[in-house]
Amino acid sequence: MRRIFLVVAGLMATIPSARAAELWEFIRVGKSFAERPKWDSRSGKAAVEVKNGRIDIRVSFSDDQDSSAPDKPGYESIKIVGILGSDNSIQATCTFPGTDRNPAKITGRYITRDDVEIWGQKRKIVTQREIVFSHPPNFEFFGFLKKDARDE
Repeated sequence: MRRIFLVVAGLMATIPSARAAELWEFIRVGKSFAERPKWDSRSGKAAVEVKNGRIDIRVSFSDDQDSSAPDKPGYESIKIVGILGSDNSIQATCTFPGTDRNPAKITGRYITRDDVEIWGQKRKIVTQREIVFSHPPNFEFFGFLKKDARDE
């Protein structure tokens, strides 16, 4: 029975749709009008899932997270759901749960690039994945970043 469970778990790990959303770094830059108009930035974590041409992003800010679990997203502050085009463009709808802000249509880009880095005696291929959204009329910017490294 234990062997069957291990085989099933191994097969599920190889199926892309069975994987959970990945945790990405997130930054928001926008105007703050609390005291006077000024640029403000906030960072956090985002659970990003790309599956079958759809993209689903759930954002929580660092100051909203449970301090005992820094690598897990906390309260969902922003939700982005959209379609990933063949040219890596993204057409999405952005909502702000728990607020009275209206949903907004946003466009973005999904960018990947590989760099070769030398870590001591090992050569690594570092894959950087970025998702960038500028909120019309460009007073807000959402950026997501994920880095993965593997041996060359």
